[in-house]
Amino acid sequence: MSIVFQDARYGLRMVAKNPGFAAAAVITLALGIGAATTIFSVIDNVLLEPFPYVDAQRIVMITIHNDADNRPGGRSFFRDDEFLDYAEQNHVFDAVIGGTGQDILYFNGEGTEQFNGGYVTANMFQVLGVPALLGRTLMPDDDKPGAPPVFLMAYKLWAGRFSLDPKIVGSTFTLNGVPTTLVGIMPPRVTKLGSDLWIPVVLDRGRPVSQARYFVRDRRHLVGRPE
Repeated sequence: MSIVFQDARYGLRMVAKNPGFAAAAVITLALGIGAATTIFSVIDNVLLEPFPYVDAQRIVMITIHNDADNRPGGRSFFRDDEFLDYAEQNHVFDAVIGGTGQDILYFNGEGTEQFNGGYVTANMFQVLGVPALLGRTLMPDDDKPGAPPVFLMAYKLWAGRFSLDPKIVGSTFTLNGVPTTLVGIMPPRVTKLGSDLWIPVVLDRGRPVSQARYFVRDRRHLVGRPE
């Protein structure tokens, strides 16, 4: 143990005598550790624990190509009626899902908090094959007109804001002024749309284009899985 203390004292004296060398050594170590951490994170996410979706290699993004529109890569956002046409009339995909990001305001009884919201079709997580960690995921009937308002919460928000309290599942939260029931907590690796919360969106074929807020203004993307 005395040898360790002697080495420590010697090291501190060297740092005091050569602060420039010490700073360079610390920076070098930091860069090395940072690079190693980044590489491990990439390998862990891509190879060791790939995206947690069933048949992820068969999931494709759908775009619209219009000869009158020279937009590179086509248009990848849809109006309500366009999305419903794909969902109801396609003979290529066994399912189509869609979603977009939009801020959600949560009233906590004293003030308002803003979270990243994901407005998604109710079949989103069933098609992706991702079950809820607690409670349930969204169900097909959750986006029907008149259905009780429900939502899902991301694990990160549950852990950071609600201290992993399992009792909040089934509770009612006021989101965007609407009492909404939390029906499930999603697993840690589920980060679809970078959302803190996911709410099922009710699609309306009769919504005027100027009011097609989910598909036009917020650019809802359409994704499908070939049969």
